[in-house]
Amino acid sequence: MTTARLTLGPVLCHWPPEKLLDFYARIADEAPIDTVYLGEVVCSKRVPFFEDHYGEVADRLKRAGKKVVFSSLAEVMLKRERI
Repeated sequence: MTTARLTLGPVLCHWPPEKLLDFYARIADEAPIDTVYLGEVVCSKRVPFFEDHYGEVADRLKRAGKKVVFSSLAEVMLKRERI
């Protein structure tokens, strides 16, 4: 018998860091989600707004028993995105 598992993809909206931190805290504390994908997949210009928080968010999610997967841009178009 297969057990259903829930996965949360990366947030596609451009939320302020405070809202994202609150969102992921609620996912860690309240949501019956097994796997959470973190990272910027839409626009490389948005990376600096939250990149300092990924470690802290990943640690909190892992402590809550979630599997964390880091995501990257879906399509690398610019030279600066290849670094």
